[in-house]
Amino acid sequence: MAISRELYNELNRENNRATRRNTFILTAVVLVFCAAFFSNQANAGLCLVGQVKEVGTWVNPDQNTRGITKAIFAEECRDDSRTVCNGSICSTTSAVKLVYTAQLWGKCSPTDCYWGKVDGVYTSANWLRFYYDHGFAKRTVWGQVYSGDNNWLYLIVDTDFVDPSRADYRFAAWMRRQ
Repeated sequence: MAISRELYNELNRENNRATRRNTFILTAVVLVFCAAFFSNQANAGLCLVGQVKEVGTWVNPDQNTRGITKAIFAEECRDDSRTVCNGSICSTTSAVKLVYTAQLWGKCSPTDCYWGKVDGVYTSANWLRFYYDHGFAKRTVWGQVYSGDNNWLYLIVDTDFVDPSRADYRFAAWMRRQ
């Protein structure tokens, strides 16, 4: 049974349209899969730990200090994903960010006083910087490894008292890596 040239051409055009449509759908599915699968893995590489020499546990070698006795500086990769909704349509951008943390202990009796854990930043001048708000005083903590020896950190704590009758002060000490 022979088919007409016109019917043959129409069937061929329909077949080409179906092939293009299937190719488009397959490409779209692959792109969506790749975006969903690789987006989290690609962003995970943006958070590099171990780049800062100040990270570690530091102790004050002065047993008679009246200031900071111990400092622990750490770095963490945290989820920084954002979801934005417009009506009933929401989109999420996956991301991670590097966060520096500090835990400090001050001289107290019979045991040292734990100041808590706070987040901070690594400045362009290669200092770790943190803020503590203890209510009665606000404190800025600075830490930087001595350029000649990675086992010594210079620690500065600037204390700004809320009560204007109390004098603000600066504590500075060399801390040794533990």
